[in-house]
Amino acid sequence: MRTRFEKKALPVITLAGYIVYFAVLCWLHHQQLCVTDGFASDLPAHLEIALSGKTYTAAFLLVLPVYALAGAWGMAVLLALFQLAALAVFAWGLRAAAPKLSAATRLLLSLAVNLAQAAWIPRGGYWYIGTLNGTIYHNTTYIMLAPFALLSMLCFYRAWQGMDTGLDVRAWLVYTVLLTLSTAFKASFVFAFAPALLLLLFADLVKTRGKNLKREILMGCSVLPSIGLCLLEATILFTPESGGGLQLIFSVDPINFENGVISWGIFSEAARRGLLRSLVFVAAAAVLLGRFAWKHFRYRFSLLTFGVAMAEALLIVERGERMGHANLWWGPFICYWVLLLESFCAFLRATAAWCSGERRAWLGARLTVCGTMLVWQIVSGICFLVLLLQGNSYNIPIATWRFWPF
Repeated sequence: MRTRFEKKALPVITLAGYIVYFAVLCWLHHQQLCVTDGFASDLPAHLEIALSGKTYTAAFLLVLPVYALAGAWGMAVLLALFQLAALAVFAWGLRAAAPKLSAATRLLLSLAVNLAQAAWIPRGGYWYIGTLNGTIYHNTTYIMLAPFALLSMLCFYRAWQGMDTGLDVRAWLVYTVLLTLSTAFKASFVFAFAPALLLLLFADLVKTRGKNLKREILMGCSVLPSIGLCLLEATILFTPESGGGLQLIFSVDPINFENGVISWGIFSEAARRGLLRSLVFVAAAAVLLGRFAWKHFRYRFSLLTFGVAMAEALLIVERGERMGHANLWWGPFICYWVLLLESFCAFLRATAAWCSGERRAWLGARLTVCGTMLVWQIVSGICFLVLLLQGNSYNIPIATWRFWPF
């Protein structure tokens, strides 16, 4: 039975937190749109492309009328609303792991967890390059992709439950539509999801010895509309004049390394540091939470999708003028966010088991370590957001924020 605090005070606290966060995001995005000199952000560039009439993402179809109606503030509010929607979807995803938690509690946890950034180390810091974080503050298409990508993944989990007994056509259709919508905003998610799904379907084919072939074919067809959108987008982005396309990073001429190709990969010290410091909590959850994570299909598939995205980001780069843009890294960004959800779900399941009396195998100590890692990243994320609000670029070492003077 819920206490008076949970019924009365907690919803008010949650609402206040979201109002403050919404106001902060609106102000931040407005500043990003209005300040271009020395303020690195993709928002002004995306707005300029949208105004030029070159449309390769559904984001521009929303940006143009909103900007025409309310200017920079309208676009800032639009982006902030999408980010709040992503938090709401994240909170909905927590329900499977913690059904007894109230909606207000899950929303508050969602807000806290999604503040996490790559862990800050005293006087060490990190660069944006190589970091993987759930909430990106500077990219229009990613911000609009996020809620649809996570929602499509959650609906995929529901649709997959029918692979043994019979697919629910309605659940399959909802998942397919959401996956297509996410691809319409940005192809990064499906670029990793489709290969992961192919591996999953192959494993199911072997497991069932071909007895489930019709359902596997139907599930595989769910990515076809998204693939069609990817091909359409490629015809716009990769023109013959730009020499666009994809290539393995090992096939790049070393003279082009100066163009920023290697700075995003494992060959860059800054990228390695950023990558490792991003994985502090999810790595702790993977190693220490055991059955609370690994025995759940959702966790295993999110990890597989993230692994595919990382492999693509490390091994593939674009050709031509887009070589140094490192757009393949948006895949790990969005897939890490899905993995973060499932890792936190494992943390909630383990916490519930500990609260119900399970004390074996040092569960309390393992939870303490995981919780500490998460709090470390959340505090780092708050510092990072404060730096952005102060007018700094996202491409900064967070070491410039000092907790102590030495």
